[in-house]
Amino acid sequence: MTCAEATPLVELELDGELDARSVLELRAHVSGCPSCTRHAASLRALSDAAREHLRRFEPPPGFEARLLRSVRPRRVSRAWGGVGVALAAAAAVVLVVMPRRDTLVDEAVAAHARSLQLDHALDVKASDQHVVKPWFEGKVGFAVPARDYAAEGYPLAGGRLDYLDGRPAAALVYSHGKHLLNLFVVDAHGERDAVPRRDNVRGFNCWRWTSGGLRYLLVGDVDDAQMSALATRMAGN
Repeated sequence: MTCAEATPLVELELDGELDARSVLELRAHVSGCPSCTRHAASLRALSDAAREHLRRFEPPPGFEARLLRSVRPRRVSRAWGGVGVALAAAAAVVLVVMPRRDTLVDEAVAAHARSLQLDHALDVKASDQHVVKPWFEGKVGFAVPARDYAAEGYPLAGGRLDYLDGRPAAALVYSHGKHLLNLFVVDAHGERDAVPRRDNVRGFNCWRWTSGGLRYLLVGDVDDAQMSALATRMAGN
C-alpha cells in the first residue's frame, strides 16, 4: 500500500467504514510510515476533540414536519426565475470556492510552522533534485517539480510528505541563511493557471500560484521583497 492509497482510508477507518482486511493493510502501512502516522494522529485528535467539545441536541417533536413545510417550493414569476438561479449559482461560488482557497493557505502556514516546531522539516535530506524528485514517486500522485535555486540564494535542502486539505502534498524545503522555506505542491484539480499572489498569515508570508495542473504555496518568514522575487522565479519555470 502506498501513501496515496492510505490517505483516504485513514478517515474511513476512524468512521468505522473499512472492512477488516483493509484495516489490517492500512495499519501495517501506517505503522511503518512516519508521514501517514502523523496524518492519522492529526485526524484522530480532531475527531476526539469534536466528540468531547461539540454538544449534541435532539430536535423537539414536530421539528421535521415544520422544517419540511418551511422549505416547500413557492411560485415565482418566470422573469425572476432565471435571476434566482444565477444568484444561487453566484452564492455557491462564494460559499464553496472561496473558503477552500483561504483554508489551503491557512493549512500550508500551519504545516510550515509545525515542521519547524517539531524539528521535522525533512523526510529526505538532499540538495540534488534528482534524488528528491524520485523520492516522492508513489506518495503524492503527481510528478513533483523539484528544482534547486542555489544560484538565487535558496539551495534545496530536501523534502517531506505532508497533508493539505486532507490529501497528500509534496513539501520541498529550501534554506536561506538560518531560515527554512516550504514550497507545498498539490494537485490543482483542474483549476486554471494563476499568477503569484501574496497572503500574510500569523506573521508568515505565503505566495500562492497555479501552473500546469499543480498548485504551489511558498511559505516562510523571509523578507517580503525577497520572497516575491523567489516566487516569481519559481512560477516562471
